Amino acid sequence: MKIASIVSAVISSLAPQVFADPVKDIGAHIPAVDYHYGMQLDIASVLQRTDNSDKTGVVPTIVIYRDSLGEVHKLRYLEWGGKTNQNG
Repeated sequence: MKIASIVSAVISSLAPQVFADPVKDIGAHIPAVDYHYGMQLDIASVLQRTDNSDKTGVVPTIVIYRDSLGEVHKLRYLEWGGKTNQNG
């Protein structure tokens, strides 16, 4: 009975690490590069992007992507937020 309780406690303590979102932390160690016009980009797949759907005006955005060689990059740029101005 005690062994079952110990095993249950160990499994419960490890569960948050096992089920953690790997995409959320994938770019944590990568410095963001500021985009400039004409910059050559090699984007094979987008891993994560800032959600600006609830913001208005021009807002900073960060996108984490994987290039065709499998390397992960972080890019910072400005875009229009997705929320429209209801007063104008």
